[in-house]
Formats: sequence, C-alpha cells, structure tokens
Amino acid sequence: MTPQRVKKAAATLIRARDAGGAIPRLPADLRPVTMQEGYAIQDEVIRQRAASGMEQAGWKVGCTSKVMQEMLGLDEPGAGAVLAANHHTTPACKEAAGLTSPVAECEIAVRIGRDVEPREGGHDRMTVAGCVASCMAAIELAELRLPEHADMAPAEKVADDFFQKLIVTGEEITRWQTLDLAALRATTTVSGVARGEGFGGDSLGHPLNTVAWLANCLAERGTRLLAGHVVLTGSLVEAVLVEEGDDIVCAVESLGEVRLTMV
Repeated sequence: MTPQRVKKAAATLIRARDAGGAIPRLPADLRPVTMQEGYAIQDEVIRQRAASGMEQAGWKVGCTSKVMQEMLGLDEPGAGAVLAANHHTTPACKEAAGLTSPVAECEIAVRIGRDVEPREGGHDRMTVAGCVASCMAAIELAELRLPEHADMAPAEKVADDFFQKLIVTGEEITRWQTLDLAALRATTTVSGVARGEGFGGDSLGHPLNTVAWLANCLAERGTRLLAGHVVLTGSLVEAVLVEEGDDIVCAVESLGEVRLTMV
C-alpha cells in the first residue's frame, strides 16, 4: 500500500469515526490486507489526530484471552490507540445514544513509568516489568461499529483501533510487585447481575506478557511505549453488550473496582 493510500485510508476512518454510528468498510483500494498495512494506517491515524491537537493516553490490546479470540474468531492479539479524551477515571458516565453495539470488557491496566526501549531479541514480561509504575482495574468500552467485522481481515480491524471507544481506570496500585497478577480474579457485573469472571493469566498467560507483546509490536513499527502511557492488557471476561441505563462494575482482586454508567 502506497503512503498516499495509507494517508487517504486514515483520513477516511477519522471522518467516519467522528461522524459516529456504524462505519462502512474501506473502499477496496484502501483496504489493508496484511497486519503491517493495518498498523501503518493506525499509525497514520495517530499522526493525523496529533496534528489536530488530540493527544494519546496510551494503548489497548485486544484478543489476548481465549474467550475473546473465540468471540471474535481471531487467533492473535491486536493493538489500538487510546486518545486522552477517551480516558476516564472511575466512576464515569457515557451517553449510550449514538453508540453502535457497545460492549464492556473487564481488564487489568498498567501505567508505564519509563520508556520501553526496543530490545535486541524482543521483550518478555521480565524485561518490561521494570518499566511498569502501577497496575489498576479497568473497563474498556468497545464499539462493534464495523457491521462487516466477521468478514474482515484482522488488519482492517487494527486500522480502526480494534473497536476502541473509551477506557475507565481505577486506583493506581504502585506496590503491584507484591501481587501475583496472573492469579487475580476478575469479574463483570451489570446492574447487579454477575456476567462472568476470569483471571489475570487469561491475558497471554500473564498481563505483562501482553505489555511485552505490545512493546515488540511497537518496536517493529519504529516506535515505543512511552512513560505515562496506560496500557489495557485485554479482556479477562467475555465482553458484555450494554445499553442505556446499565451500571457496569468491573472488579479485579487486590486492584479494586471501576464503574461505568450508561446514560
């Protein structure tokens, strides 16, 4: 895909996202086929957003657990950018009007304390651990705004930030090293009704494995995880469709809980 087509695809996605509602599939000549092309478009979206004054808060990684891979029919993770305007702290509210099939996901998030420099041979969870300042419970509100997503190549979903809409984060736990992150139990409750559970290890075996995966993915794209960025490490509970009036609480053992109300 030529640089001109990458720029055009990114601008097309930005216009569609800003308009709200369902997003039509990109025209065939702008449609990414490989993951490299999908991330090239995503990176161009980030550049164009930054040029318009929209800062980035961090990243989300999707499809890191078996339950989410089965739900979306994918066998590999996908990353997406999170804009600062879409990062909220608990408790948060979001208008349901205008959203397309919103789903809530229960996640463990981390705050990056120092830049994760590219590493020869790649990162693993041990090498990224020293760059993590804190851990927290989080909700991702994703939006299934691509009506044809079941027929799309993963690269097309990546280009659109892998369904990202907003995130809600809880109290930042700085003494996270004392916790067994893989063993922490996570639950989702909607309006008082339990909707599922999972464990930290459901995210690629350990949440920091997901952080390492993202660091390596970004290194291949010529960039890096930056100090201050928040990283959501993937849903530990099957995503739940939500609607106006729902009160969503996602809790992670030892990390606390976060709340999002759909109004």
